[in-house]
Formats: sequence, C-alpha cells, structure tokens
Amino acid sequence: MNCLLCNAPLAYRLTIPDLVLLRPIQPPVLCQRCRKQFERIDSATACPGCGRPKNGRRLCPECQRWHQHYGWHLRHTALYTYNEAMRDFMRRYKFQGDYRLRQVFQGELSRQVQTLAADLVIPIPVTATTMATRGFNQVLGFLGTEEESGLLVHRAGEKVAQSHKTRRQRLHTPQPFELTNPVAVRGKRVLLVDDVYTTGRTLYHAASLIHAAGGDEIISLSLAR
Repeated sequence: MNCLLCNAPLAYRLTIPDLVLLRPIQPPVLCQRCRKQFERIDSATACPGCGRPKNGRRLCPECQRWHQHYGWHLRHTALYTYNEAMRDFMRRYKFQGDYRLRQVFQGELSRQVQTLAADLVIPIPVTATTMATRGFNQVLGFLGTEEESGLLVHRAGEKVAQSHKTRRQRLHTPQPFELTNPVAVRGKRVLLVDDVYTTGRTLYHAASLIHAAGGDEIISLSLAR
C-alpha cells in the first residue's frame, strides 16, 4: 500500500477495536508528510458566510455584498484552504483525471455532510462538455457516489467550466443552472456541495433557484476555500 500522492510506502496495523468491533477498515491513503501539507480551516475563526479562514466569525466584505444583492447569504463550511498542496491535488484529480484521488478526502467530506444533517444533498453538476472530457463529476467522487441528484442540472447552452474563467468572468456569469423539480426543495433544508469555493458565484446561482422555489434553509459545503 502506497501514498496516493507521493507513492511512499504506507504502514498500517489493525488495532484490537478493528478486530473486535468488526467495523469497516479504512487504511490510510496518504503518508503523514503529504497529509501535513494540507491546511485545515478552523471554523471557529472563519467567515460564517463563505468559510474564509481567520475572519473572526463575522461576515467578510464579499459575503456582505452577497447579502446586499440577495437579501440573504449562504452559511458555508469549507474544510481546507486552497494552498499550493490543494492546488496541485485539484490539478491531478480534476484536470489530469486521476480518479483514485477521490479517496483522499472522501471520508472527511462524507462525515461533514452527515454532520450538517440536511433533508436534501445536492452536488453542483458539471457541464456536459466537462463530463464528456473528464468522465466524472469530481464532487460526486468525494461523496462516494456516481449518481447525480438530477434536481440541479446545467442548461444545455452552458459549455464553459468555471475553472476556465477569470474572476471577473465568474462573477458576471449568467444563471447556468435549472431546477428540474422545484416542489422537491420546498420547505426543505438543502445542502449544496462543491469542490472549491472561489467567488461564490456558482453556489449563489444554485442557491437562488432553491430560495425562489421555497427552500426553507440553504447551506453549502466545499472541500476548499
């Protein structure tokens, strides 16, 4: 068994609780050296609107602007900063298509989804062009499933992925999504899940559709910020 990022050998020993409790065994997929390169965000000192680290639990200027625009703001949780290690990870996972790397954060993200306890979990979908070229939705990989919820879909004309746009282009992107069954979100606590929170534009596009359809509470989660 080797580290998925640097290929260093990994040592793993079964513990007595592993054997006695017959619980699912989850051997490590990263070595300690690689694991330490990722910087966890302390939610106690992060912006409650976007997860920006070390913002002192107050809305950052960007989230204040979103609130002014919509009259409400998301409550977002981000697990890690988008540092150099995370940037390299995303390059290998998303853009080079190394699907094995979904395992690196799969357990953490799935546990956070359970902690947030939403009625509906809606992963942000990728464009048809991205699916055709990459072959998978990176968010679904983190969540341990290959099935789209089908509630939120890209409009047929949307072909350019957000990762290929500048910050200005992201912020001025027209609504790229459609909500296929608005009744399904009415009165529900909805969790939107994405891989990286950059400007917030993607999540707010999705959230605005759910809000307009009568969603009771909309929260969001990303691996990185």
